[in-house]
Amino acid sequence: MDNTEDSNLYDLFQESSTNDDLFMIGTSVDTGFEWQAVDECKEKLNKNIRVVKKRGKIYFNLHWDQFAKVQEMRSIDNIFIVGSVLKLSFCGTDKENDLKLFEHAVQNNIKLEKALNAWKCVTNFLGKIYPTFSEYEEAAKNHKISKNIVEFSASKIRKRGQNPANAKENDVLKYRVTCERTGEHSFESSDVARVIGGELQDKYHWLVDLSMYHLEVLCKIVQNEMITQLRVTHESKHHRNIIYFGPTTLRATICYNLLRLAHPNPGDIIIDPMCGGGSIPIEGGLAYQNSYMLCGDNHTKAVLRSQSNINISCPNSKIDLTQWSVSHLPLLDSSIDVVVTDMPFGKRSGKMSDNRILYRELLLQLGRIVKSTTGRLVLLTYDRRSFNIALNMAGDLFKVTKMLGVNIGGLPAAVLMFL
Repeated sequence: MDNTEDSNLYDLFQESSTNDDLFMIGTSVDTGFEWQAVDECKEKLNKNIRVVKKRGKIYFNLHWDQFAKVQEMRSIDNIFIVGSVLKLSFCGTDKENDLKLFEHAVQNNIKLEKALNAWKCVTNFLGKIYPTFSEYEEAAKNHKISKNIVEFSASKIRKRGQNPANAKENDVLKYRVTCERTGEHSFESSDVARVIGGELQDKYHWLVDLSMYHLEVLCKIVQNEMITQLRVTHESKHHRNIIYFGPTTLRATICYNLLRLAHPNPGDIIIDPMCGGGSIPIEGGLAYQNSYMLCGDNHTKAVLRSQSNINISCPNSKIDLTQWSVSHLPLLDSSIDVVVTDMPFGKRSGKMSDNRILYRELLLQLGRIVKSTTGRLVLLTYDRRSFNIALNMAGDLFKVTKMLGVNIGGLPAAVLMFL
C-alpha cells in the first residue's frame, strides 16, 4: 500500500498533536516535482513515512531528532513547522461573519506554543517569543522610532525579513502574517492576514513588521481548511551554489529534481551540453559525488560564468567544463550514460524560431553519444512545439518514457525523459 496521500492534512496534524516530540512539517517544492520530493523524503527519513502531497507542497510528521535530515533535503525550497490545521465552516456570502471565524480560531483553537518553541530552537532566535505587555510597549516605542529613521531607505530592505539568528536577547519578536487561498471565499487573502495578524498581536504581544520581521506566519486556506505554518527557512533552499547568475539561471532545487529523475549510478558520466551558468553540473557534483559531470556551452561568457561558479561552490567535485557547439559535440559515440539539460526556452532569451534547428541538431548529437541500451535523457523545455518537430525529424533515436508538466518561473514547461 502506498502511504503517500493526496488529502487529509487534518488527520496528519491530529496525529502530531498527541505526541510532544512529534511535529508536522510542511515543505514547498517546484510544481510538478512533488513526487521527487516525496521520494527523497522517504529516502532520507523513513521509507514508511506517511506523506500528504498537495500541489507544490508535501507534509509529513517526524520526531524532532530527525529534523536535521529535513534540512539536508535538496528537492525542496522552503520548510515550515505546522502549528495548526483547522476546518472552518464558512457561509461563503457574509464576509464579516466569515472573518469572525478567524478571530475565534486564533483566540480559542490555534495554539502555536509547541511550534513556536521548535521554531525558536531551529532558527537560533535568541529574542523573546513570549514578551510581557510592558516589554511589548517598550519595544513598540523603540520600534516606531527606528522605523521612522529607516523609512527613507525602505526600498533596500529585504523582502524576506531578517535572519532570526541575528536577534539579540532583549529583542521582542517581529512578525508578519501572509495568506494563500484556494477556492471561492467571501474574503480576500489580505483580509485574513490583517485579522489573524491583529489577533496574534493581542495574544502574544509581538511587533508587526512587514519587511524586517523575524517570523513569517503563513496561513494557507484550501476551501474550508486552514493550515497555519511558521516559516523556518529564512531564504529559500534554491538560493545555493550560484554566485554569478546568467539571464536564465535554473534554480538549484529544479536541477536536483531533474538529476534525480535520471537515477544516476556511481561511475556514470553525466553531461549537460548547454550548461549556462553551471547550475546542473554543480548540483550534480555536490549531490552525486560518485558520478562524473561533463558540461559545456557555446557562449564564452557562459563558460566563464560556469567556471567561476564551479570554483566557488564545488572546486573539488568531479566536473569538467569546456566550450563547444551542440551541433558538433567532441565526444565519442556511445560514451555517455546520462544527459540532463535545460534547453533554451526562446521566451526570456533567444528565439523560438532558432529552437527548431538547435533542438534537431542537439537530438542528433545526443543520439550518437548516449549509450544505446542504458543511456538516459532528461530534458527540460518550454517550447514543446519546436521539440516535437525536432523529435520527429530525429527519427527513432529515442523513446519517450515519461513527461512531467512543471512550472518554471511562472512558465508552463515540460520535462521529458528518454531511453
